[in-house]
Amino acid sequence: MKLMKHITIALVLCAIPAMAFGQVEVDCPDCTHVVSVYHGHGGLIATAADGAEMVTYLATCEGVSRSGELMPNADGVVSMLLEGDYACYGDDEDNSFEIDPVMDGGWYWITMETNSAVGGLVNMDVLENTATMITDAGDGVTTMMGKGAVLLTETASGRTGLLPNILPTMEMDPVDPTVCGFARNAAGGAATVAAGYSRVTSNCMLGDGGTITLATTTNGFTGATETIMNGGMVYRPAGTGTIAITVDLWGNHSGFFTTAPTGEAWLGQPAFAGTGLRASARLTGVTIAGELAAAGPGTGSALTTTATDNAGISLEAGTDVATVTIHSDDAYCSDDANHSAKVNLTATMADATLVTPNIKVAAAGATHHGALSFTVVCQASSANMGQELVPENPFPTE
Repeated sequence: MKLMKHITIALVLCAIPAMAFGQVEVDCPDCTHVVSVYHGHGGLIATAADGAEMVTYLATCEGVSRSGELMPNADGVVSMLLEGDYACYGDDEDNSFEIDPVMDGGWYWITMETNSAVGGLVNMDVLENTATMITDAGDGVTTMMGKGAVLLTETASGRTGLLPNILPTMEMDPVDPTVCGFARNAAGGAATVAAGYSRVTSNCMLGDGGTITLATTTNGFTGATETIMNGGMVYRPAGTGTIAITVDLWGNHSGFFTTAPTGEAWLGQPAFAGTGLRASARLTGVTIAGELAAAGPGTGSALTTTATDNAGISLEAGTDVATVTIHSDDAYCSDDANHSAKVNLTATMADATLVTPNIKVAAAGATHHGALSFTVVCQASSANMGQELVPENPFPTE
């Protein structure tokens, strides 16, 4: 009680309420904070919102409303004693004391017969949150529900306290289940029309900045586009035939959006790799390089535009894309030879910040952003495929 008396004296000296007893408003739609349990007598203190010259309050007790204004002191603090006409001893659930504009962190106290209780001014934005059920202590403790708090009083001693019943919760903005990247505009449009798409940069999920190094070739019989998987195999052609493989770099499917102001909405989006937009949609500023692993005749060497001495494999680099061409090579595949040749490709992006999240390197310590390997193997007709199986015997014999 001595401490509370000292606080009361300090409050009186801190700021004197400039009360206006003119027309009384019975509603305060703009009020931001409320005394959680307006009961008994006591006082309050709060910091006025930035720029506020006056702070307005509205007190309602047992159907009678009183309003007024408080002038902040030099430190922007307002205070008020809830005494006399502003003490409220009723238990009407509509009793309330609202104040505005003040910042979070204001507090108040109420004084009962034997002691006082202190609580925080409640921001009215949280009053719509679900209140927590207070554990019932039985007949020994009475409760008075308030706005964001409960007044608890022990029957035997008269000791009282304020217990908040709206607890902090972590709330996150809803996230659209789609990934960030591109979306067709409401007006639609053909895939070749830039206006048909726009960037999706909010309320969507971002990925990890990973990449896809895409290698495709055209089936010589069906004309269909076939993808060469990382670690896959390609059959070496015979005679004068060749196999051309297109290699370029894309973002993975985990979600990203274009950062470059001149970039199209579909930049690096793998969904466009199989469309007529592949040339303009692939990631830009990319250099494709390749090497022949040390396998078969000769040693490993960088792939160039000349297939000679590179296992009949050449690489021609273009703008953001490369073409790997596979020729026949008797030293690798013939009636007397059956050798494979492993091709390692890397893709390095000059500006990894063209999309967000930024494109990351392929591995820790690496300088390239994508990699892919495949093995060139011989056709069955040009190789000894092993021992012949005896009919109806699943095991090879000598």
